[in-house]
Amino acid sequence: MSPHEDAAARPTRHVGALLLLILGAALLAFGVLVGLVTPLGVIISFFGGLLSFTGISLASVLVMPPLLRLVGRAFGRSATARLAAENALRYPERSSRMAIGVVMGVTLVTMFAVALESVKALLTKAAGGELDSEFAVIMDSFAAVMMVLVGISAVIAAVGLVNLLTIGVVQRRRELGLLRAVGLSNGQVRRMILLEALHITVTATVTGLVLGVVYGWIAAQSLLGSVRMPPFFEETAGLVAPAVPWLPVVIIVVATGVLTLVAAAAPTRLATRVAPVEALAVD
Repeated sequence: MSPHEDAAARPTRHVGALLLLILGAALLAFGVLVGLVTPLGVIISFFGGLLSFTGISLASVLVMPPLLRLVGRAFGRSATARLAAENALRYPERSSRMAIGVVMGVTLVTMFAVALESVKALLTKAAGGELDSEFAVIMDSFAAVMMVLVGISAVIAAVGLVNLLTIGVVQRRRELGLLRAVGLSNGQVRRMILLEALHITVTATVTGLVLGVVYGWIAAQSLLGSVRMPPFFEETAGLVAPAVPWLPVVIIVVATGVLTLVAAAAPTRLATRVAPVEALAVD
């Protein structure tokens, strides 16, 4: 059975993931509506986010390959870029496992950042344009603590990415040996592995940023939609615009680049360590 057939041969798991995704999305929408009446809507949204993201994680082998294919077009048409894109798509189960860990970390960081920034923006508006300095320090401190805790998950995702890339290189020793035997240089092989890692991390980062902004806005909306606003405190906040803090986004993008280089360092060395003839002779 080919990797593509193997990835598609899990109908029960995929049906379950789809049901979780639909139920989670329904709870998210319901939480936003309830949030227009009471802050308790955030509890409904919490379970909706939990179920929907679990559905996305379980269905990652279906969700990630189309996204990988789309992002792969941006890497150019050189031989190494095409090989890297094909390698990421040829083993969708492995690529999806690598991507979903990064997606999870980026989503959590972005979600907390957007939710806290949206809360701060609304409170600043309610305070007449200037938030109390002590309250602002408390919120910033809470945000910093949450970012550190969530950052640990990103480190775990990085370790998983390194392991899976290394396993992939070991499993493809014959293939890499053949590529070198037909003329690919060591530099081209290293570039191919690096592009494969970059392909996966860029796709995962963009996906995580989008999901994080959506989840963060829903959390803020379901919590703040019923807050009564000055000066007369007769009208509620209603629909709250998402506030995106750009500094955390920039940090996430830079961290993704560092993650890619770190994750690809060991596999790229391993890919060129064995001579072509020796690699082809491995049983």
